[in-house]
Amino acid sequence: MSESESVEEIACREIMSAPPVTGPPTMTAFEAAKLMVEKGIGSIIVVDENGSLLGIVTKTDLIRGVVAEGRSPGDVYLSSIMTRDPYYVTPDTLVSEAAEIMGYYGVGHLPVVDTTTGRVVGVVSMRDIVRLAPHYIEKAILASKRRNE
Repeated sequence: MSESESVEEIACREIMSAPPVTGPPTMTAFEAAKLMVEKGIGSIIVVDENGSLLGIVTKTDLIRGVVAEGRSPGDVYLSSIMTRDPYYVTPDTLVSEAAEIMGYYGVGHLPVVDTTTGRVVGVVSMRDIVRLAPHYIEKAILASKRRNE
């Protein structure tokens, strides 16, 4: 997509997966992996009892923090392997901005947080963007290149 091409901007609320698949910090890696497989997803959003964002656990986190270290998945809690205070967007964040955040920081999932309530209301993945708004992938690629310069 060139600079001269205009694309209607859309908000994350339009492509996010909702409700998000969440778990408490006391969920085990085994339970999280099983849930990811059942739901066909690549991350679990870790929330407190009020639904507020604490962290995120991805398939990569499970591999690095459990499998590669030879730990038993039933004995590892999400609180010990999650990325704390992850990057996030709001429902009104433009998808182009979400793509840039993903590309720049090298993340594939962004929790969507309602700033009024502080609750996680959805998740946007790079897969969502590729499937539903592929014209924004160029922004992610350019952001990634900027970070690596």
